[in-house]
Amino acid sequence: MSQKLPNIADSCVLLVQSCDAYEDVWEMFFSALLEYWKDCKVDIILNTETKTVVFNGLNINKNNYCKYKQYSSWGERLLDVLGRIEKKYVITLFDDFILEGKVNENKIVECLRYMEENKTIGAFYFNNIPGNTKESYEDFIQLDKTADYKVNSCPAIWRKSVLQSVTGSMDSPWAWEFFGSVRAYGNEYEYYCAKLGAEDTFIYQYQLGGAIRRGKWVKAVVSPAIKKYNLSLDPTIRGYASNSLSEGKYSFKWKVDFVLLGVRMVGVKAFIPLFRAILLKIERLWKKK
Repeated sequence: MSQKLPNIADSCVLLVQSCDAYEDVWEMFFSALLEYWKDCKVDIILNTETKTVVFNGLNINKNNYCKYKQYSSWGERLLDVLGRIEKKYVITLFDDFILEGKVNENKIVECLRYMEENKTIGAFYFNNIPGNTKESYEDFIQLDKTADYKVNSCPAIWRKSVLQSVTGSMDSPWAWEFFGSVRAYGNEYEYYCAKLGAEDTFIYQYQLGGAIRRGKWVKAVVSPAIKKYNLSLDPTIRGYASNSLSEGKYSFKWKVDFVLLGVRMVGVKAFIPLFRAILLKIERLWKKK
């Protein structure tokens, strides 16, 4: 007798990470989601501070979980939302991941089946995370025990309890990804990412960082979407990012505050990813000579 396959809508919620300041991207995001995930039955939680949105054809939560509470940080808000979710698995997307291809539901079901069979799997990332070579499942490779960006913002399906365990109440989105990975070093859970060439589940222009970079629109992503979905969005209000991925270097104060936040989050272990990042930068500079 063949094993019954998991049902995505019964097993998961789709958690869209956002904030009120990114309200202008929601119509674009959900227009693309509706086009490329036809007949999506999954309950959707738009994780913002006070606002929400209604979009015909999608089951977006009408009552914002966070509306009546003040949060000191993104991490505290995320933990509160996760605590209200009753389902075991969470699919995570950030709001500027504008889809450009059909969602591969079969791949999501496959990952759910693996996670049901193996309780030590914490997450499947649907993009490739460089530097990992250990093959495990047909389209996925296992991340090393102390891999950089073991906690990652790319599209993923998480075991909810594991996502809670690698999130802290003081985290910002950037610190969660950079320093939060330390929380996953050597823990009992396995993390997987898509092999190169198998990034076919949530398709968007991740090489450009999505639709917004450093607070401005990425023109190559946004301009076609505005035209395609006939949006009334005025991109000049937010402005366009430059074509350089290194545009707008962070200030010295921002960097100091970022390091201090990392130390508060994970203690002296915060210097592990910092040291690796410095070595990588030196290596890149050396190769340019």
